[in-house]
Amino acid sequence: MKPEPPSQLSLPVLCVDLDGTLIRDDASVKSFLHLLGKNPLRIFSALLWLRRGRVHLKREIARRIPLDPAAFSYREDVLVFLREEKARDRTLVLATASDQIYADAIANHLGIFSEVLGSDGVINLSGKRKRAALQARFGLFSYMGNSRDDLAVWRGAEEAIAVATPPSVLRELRKFKNPTRVFP
Repeated sequence: MKPEPPSQLSLPVLCVDLDGTLIRDDASVKSFLHLLGKNPLRIFSALLWLRRGRVHLKREIARRIPLDPAAFSYREDVLVFLREEKARDRTLVLATASDQIYADAIANHLGIFSEVLGSDGVINLSGKRKRAALQARFGLFSYMGNSRDDLAVWRGAEEAIAVATPPSVLRELRKFKNPTRVFP
């Protein structure tokens, strides 16, 4: 009798960060620059939005500046890996501090994510807030990230996957969790 392939239940959901991990760009920075490129006087609107917090600023820009998901610089090695994981029936979730509007557009463009979690104009889904949201939603999860903010998320993850992670962050990560994979 042939052994069955690993089921979706045996692999924790793989949550993937967007900025700097899945894409080389930063969606918030790219959209802000696009906003100013369209009308430099929008800097004053941006400053007013920022008074209500960074997450509010991101939402206001996302409502005004549509970004083409095909225009981002995707990490091809990461995409290949994610497609392989998807073929193994692993559940993939895009989990990002970028605004939900942009996260949804990118997830729809790629067609590999089962779910998308992003900042909503009120909660900036970053660091400890992202970890808490992922734990509440999935219990056990694996996490693919790249930055100092992701250290808090990796602390709650079953598995850590690092992508283009600065050496100082990678050293800090290795103090409490050995990454199962490191993308250069």
